[in-house]
Amino acid sequence: MYTCLALALALSPRSLSVRRRASAAQSRRCGPPVGAADVDIYGRAVLAPLEASASTAEPVVKVYSVHCSVNVAMPWSNKPQEESTGSGFTMRQQHDGQLVILTNAHCVADATYVEVRKAGDSQKHVAQVARIAHECDLATLTVSDDAFWEGVEPLEFGPMPSLQDEVSVVGYPEGGEGVSVTQGVVSRIEIQRYAHSGANLLAVQIDAAINPGNSGGPALNADGDVIGVAFQNQLDSQNIGYVIPAPIIAHYLVDDAPSDPRRPAGFPSLGIFWQAPRPAARSSRRSYLGMEGRTGVRIRGVAPTAPAAALLRTGDVLLEPDGSHQPPPPRANHPPHQPTTRTRALPPRPDTPLGGQERLSFAHLIHLKFAHQTIGLRVLRAGEARHTHLVPVRPLQRLIPPTAYDEPLPYFIYAGLVFVPFVEPYLHEWGDDWQQDAPHELVQLVLSGAQSEAAEQPVLLSRVLPSPQTAGYLTLADRRVLSVNGERVLNLRQMHALVQRLQAECDHLAFEVQCVGGPAVIAIDTSTAEQEAKAILETYRIPAAASPDLCGQSETDAQSGQPRL
Repeated sequence: MYTCLALALALSPRSLSVRRRASAAQSRRCGPPVGAADVDIYGRAVLAPLEASASTAEPVVKVYSVHCSVNVAMPWSNKPQEESTGSGFTMRQQHDGQLVILTNAHCVADATYVEVRKAGDSQKHVAQVARIAHECDLATLTVSDDAFWEGVEPLEFGPMPSLQDEVSVVGYPEGGEGVSVTQGVVSRIEIQRYAHSGANLLAVQIDAAINPGNSGGPALNADGDVIGVAFQNQLDSQNIGYVIPAPIIAHYLVDDAPSDPRRPAGFPSLGIFWQAPRPAARSSRRSYLGMEGRTGVRIRGVAPTAPAAALLRTGDVLLEPDGSHQPPPPRANHPPHQPTTRTRALPPRPDTPLGGQERLSFAHLIHLKFAHQTIGLRVLRAGEARHTHLVPVRPLQRLIPPTAYDEPLPYFIYAGLVFVPFVEPYLHEWGDDWQQDAPHELVQLVLSGAQSEAAEQPVLLSRVLPSPQTAGYLTLADRRVLSVNGERVLNLRQMHALVQRLQAECDHLAFEVQCVGGPAVIAIDTSTAEQEAKAILETYRIPAAASPDLCGQSETDAQSGQPRL
């Protein structure tokens, strides 16, 4: 399955090491003879001109980024500017043959300026972010300067590795300017949490050192082919690093979001919550579920916004999803995607065999599909095995978006009350221990909240800027807004339109905010609200009472549309 997915990248199997050996041999034939004088001060052989040229055209580059992220509590302002470095490597795109640089999304997230530098070259070249996917932590860079690409030969992708396969990680870790190579072996292949986005996707664990600055660099097999992209390490551990494997990279390269070609649609989900019964030795639960002689997972809930909600029920037992691979939807400038061979259907277990010693959660088979594709399911319902064919899958939005990168956050201010959409980075302001230190009601929404409808995203009262009407409500900041004059708040866009309407209809606006024991109420006199808002904007040097994207939208549009984040 993985070999076929890697081949979908349409890259030939020639090895980098073979190419370099051939280049070195040619340089020895074409260059001047190497004599006693052709050594450096340390006695090492000096490269002939042709070989030196190939060396300076290394496909692994250093990425320099300047970042400026938004202040999620006061979105009209930004945090201080920061600089960082990472790694990347050149590859050739399948659909148009263009040379690009593949790196990690976290290397260029919120980037205002990006440069790249080749190994052995002192010149930096301006780069642009052409495509980015924060969910799988991948990004594609382009360089418009043709001089950068002179002599550059792209790296090629290899098959999915196996346990104990040797790997080399190439990149530019902190502590020096030159390229670094570390070696190790593949020690584990399983679904892991991606630190940049919080998504749980397939990852390859290796024991080669991956340090800050290595992110985005290639992990190479013994033939010099890319088997993954280095992206994170295990905190408080030595020599435990992770790389993004070929199946995830292949999905990223061909996946498109209809609304924005710069961003993939994402990895689909079935939208179910499940539990695995105890091993067969404890048969009471299996007997209760009618699963004698069978294995599977019990569906304990279905997300209301998932397409599967119309076909699956709580209490169903998922016996076997169909693991067959479907081609992604065709897109402009892409050749038809060649379907791979049919993979073996899952055995009736919550995991699937990957090799002689490896098993993966069945969720990975769903991750390999694309938005609005279908998966066949074999389900046990009321003791009877049924086939539920063509269950749609698509990426599902979390109630609280885990990231807030690259775009400004919307906001609006009413009489000194600052309202923002709830995103997980809001709680990161409490530090690394935000799960213990941040307001518990908000933490629970992040950890266990689920959308009841597609456009739902909680709104927070992030700040109470003192004014004659708000001075007594300062302790009610950092709380979820539940309703305005008894009408439910669905998301920030809907709430802004709701406040605009009620401002013209009512003498007072009553904002209910979530508190332990019951909601608290903030009452604002509408006759003086606008005048106080103007004074607040002037006092705190805020450019506008609402972000530009909120202006001019009707309440109906806000209710029917998706939240911004």
